[in-house]
Amino acid sequence: MDDWLASGEFARAPIARVLAEIWRLGQSGSLYVKADGVPKCLSFERGSLILDSTSFEETDFLRFLLTTGEADLIALTRVEEHAQKNEVPALRALVETSLFEPERLWTLLESYAREEVLSLLGTRGPEREFHVRAGPPSRVLVGAIDLPGLLLEGIRRMKDNSIPDGSLPADGDMVRRLPSCSPDAFRLSLTERYVLGLLDPAKTLAELCDASAVGEAETRRALFALLCLGLAGTAGPKPKTGKLPPDMSLAGMDRLLGMFNAKCSFVFRYISKEIGPVAFSIVEKALEEVRGRLDPAFQGAELKPDGRLEIKSLLKVNANIVGDECRRSLLRSMDEVLAAEVLAVKRTLGPAHESALVRSLDKVGEAP
Repeated sequence: MDDWLASGEFARAPIARVLAEIWRLGQSGSLYVKADGVPKCLSFERGSLILDSTSFEETDFLRFLLTTGEADLIALTRVEEHAQKNEVPALRALVETSLFEPERLWTLLESYAREEVLSLLGTRGPEREFHVRAGPPSRVLVGAIDLPGLLLEGIRRMKDNSIPDGSLPADGDMVRRLPSCSPDAFRLSLTERYVLGLLDPAKTLAELCDASAVGEAETRRALFALLCLGLAGTAGPKPKTGKLPPDMSLAGMDRLLGMFNAKCSFVFRYISKEIGPVAFSIVEKALEEVRGRLDPAFQGAELKPDGRLEIKSLLKVNANIVGDECRRSLLRSMDEVLAAEVLAVKRTLGPAHESALVRSLDKVGEAP
């Protein structure tokens, strides 16, 4: 299990943050929650919500049908009698008594699973435990329900504006837009997109609320959603490849690329030491997430087994010919690649590893 899921922060964090971490880490297992004295179980497979025999409670589902008006008490009594008489599960009885067509029943099962999550997101401080599952889930009824979409819906529904407080940046911390993935991957509201746009350049929480036209409460709510999805985060030290010299020669470009690749290789070795062979796919994913925003010379770069990037184009010649603006573009791309890789370390190993890596990176490739 990831250390965060066994930490004190896990025990205190809003349930939305807990679900975001399960999704981010791609965990499989069950989250047991007791809110207002009522126990619930949520099941996950590789970071997606599922409804399986562990998390499905027949009695709760029948109550859901009754309270949502999908079935009345007389119909449900008939279903229960049919189930007892024929010794079949209530789900089968719902179909055999012609109360629901199978397709409609499974649509309701997915709605039930979603509402189980949404009902928890607005609660404060429920008890929780996460149990990792090593094997496949048991008897899946509904699979792969999108967690990011659920989180957005639940955060927008929250009536208690103070629930996210402990997960928002501390006073004085800078929060910025992160290059972890494109916001287009999520169904952000116009408000959430607006707040995301305010994070470039980075701001403190107070500065963000002052700059926002939607008010403090809605700004904090939107920021909490962006933090959960990994679209925003605290602005840690950003590794730099170096300043642009006034006269960049071919030899200077060689040295710059050498320093850049030394840093990339160092990041790869750092992750490999902690998690083994999976490191390559982590770094590769980080590169792919920013590739579309890089200078054209970097867009075809190949990630080598030791973490270096091999440039396929005539980068050194082109950079020397076209002038300072192209060279600045190349430098920005190098910085963006390194920032994305450092972010991958934070997401995979935690903030402490991120800080340690950045401190070490400052010394990599520098002359003694």
